[in-house]
Amino acid sequence: MTGWLFRRLLQAAATFAVAVLLLFILLRITPGDPLARLTEDREASVQEISQLRARYGLDQPIATQLKSFLAGVAKGDLGVSIEHYPERVTGLLASRLPASLLLGGTVLLLNFTVGIWLGVRQAVRRGSRFDRWLTRGALAAYAMPSFWLGLVLVMFVSIKWHLLPAAQMSDPLLPENAGMLTRATDLLRHLALPALTLSLTSIALPMRHQRNALLTVFRLDFITAARARGLSEQRVLWRHAWRASLVPILTLLGLWLPVLVTGSVFVEAVFNWPGLGSLAYQAIASRDYPVLLGTALLASGVVVLAGLLADLGYILADPRIRVGERAAA
Repeated sequence: MTGWLFRRLLQAAATFAVAVLLLFILLRITPGDPLARLTEDREASVQEISQLRARYGLDQPIATQLKSFLAGVAKGDLGVSIEHYPERVTGLLASRLPASLLLGGTVLLLNFTVGIWLGVRQAVRRGSRFDRWLTRGALAAYAMPSFWLGLVLVMFVSIKWHLLPAAQMSDPLLPENAGMLTRATDLLRHLALPALTLSLTSIALPMRHQRNALLTVFRLDFITAARARGLSEQRVLWRHAWRASLVPILTLLGLWLPVLVTGSVFVEAVFNWPGLGSLAYQAIASRDYPVLLGTALLASGVVVLAGLLADLGYILADPRIRVGERAAA
């Protein structure tokens, strides 16, 4: 087990290093001048442009820029934002991270509790009217573009029916001396629409994975043996079948963990949610390469970490994998 964990840590570190290198190179060879936005409203002199390029190190060869960037990453410094100068990228990411964690965590909680429960009910009632209609509804929502659904919800729920706020994370008119309960209620009201939008357009994935995984497990011999021993159907379902069906769900959860960091770029932009997704959207529009690179690196790091955690989850969830790892070692 220790040897396997050490090998996986080395693989994760190598994967992240390759991601850092590729992201830096791809952004540097992307067409367009990152400083064009700073001089688009007025004609800048050659000296001013040279000073701007020197400020951000763009006057150096790519190899030198890469060396400086890697040295900064090793120290936790991702440089200075072009659009938000003189703010540093790490400070911007840290200020936006809590909002993204709140939105992404809410969506993950909804998808991997309600979605898994609905998938289990579908598997138990396979072929029923409940199964058919829930599948159709979930797939229809999954096919909708998230930004379009967000705009529809804003139009009806916020503008027409005045039920929930349309944007931001809090009410700007909320009194400064408002109590904790009032602030929490206001936060939940602002969170409802973006979280509902992301969940509706993605909950079909855990539902279908859970349904299909459970139906596969139901056909295995140990489930037949458990039923033959006279165990109740609920005990067979939750004690034996459901645990054995968790491996594909853990894979999906590992792929979805980056949602905790980036959320959805377009949904955050639609609802003006002050998270990393909207920050990345603004960085793309303004060609703020340091911020865009910092956001991409943060997401890449979470992807690598999620893969490692998912592998650990396999071993904990399925004893057969533990036996296989011991045999391989």
